[in-house]
Amino acid sequence: MSSQLRRTSSLFAVSVLGVALLQPFGGAAAARSNRGGRLQGTWRVQVNPVNCQTGAPLAPFAVRLSFARGGTVTEVTSSQAFLPGQRTPGLGVWNHIDNNAYRAVIEGFILFDSPAPGVFKRGVQRLMWDIEIDGDQMTIASTSQFFDANGNPVFVACASATGTRFEDAQDED
Repeated sequence: MSSQLRRTSSLFAVSVLGVALLQPFGGAAAARSNRGGRLQGTWRVQVNPVNCQTGAPLAPFAVRLSFARGGTVTEVTSSQAFLPGQRTPGLGVWNHIDNNAYRAVIEGFILFDSPAPGVFKRGVQRLMWDIEIDGDQMTIASTSQFFDANGNPVFVACASATGTRFEDAQDED
């Protein structure tokens, strides 16, 4: 093998090894630095509902949200206001408004009426959210409309919420 070919092969091998060694560090740093202020990902959210007319607080509950690239969102609620199996997970869309502001609309089916004197009727719950992201924290201003099976409005609910990005423990090093 000629010395020129050996030298070229050695430089190539060192370059490949250098890229292979640096990639895990550069990739992790880039992922962390680009994550803050972005909506994509899964979030743990605490919802604090209030009576829209009086502002009186109602029972808080947890929600999990997953915002996907391309503008779709999946929502699962733990609200005890719904009976087991009464409401499906919510599916919806989100879009970027400006800076760290986003908007989402989510709908979940209500599969059966609440027993009397319950307020929920078979139909749809539509959540309309204004979202602000600050690093790995979010705040939400929410309006929730309820419609019966014929699409007639039943009532409106209001809430605020705060959330934290759901992360793997390995990301916390």
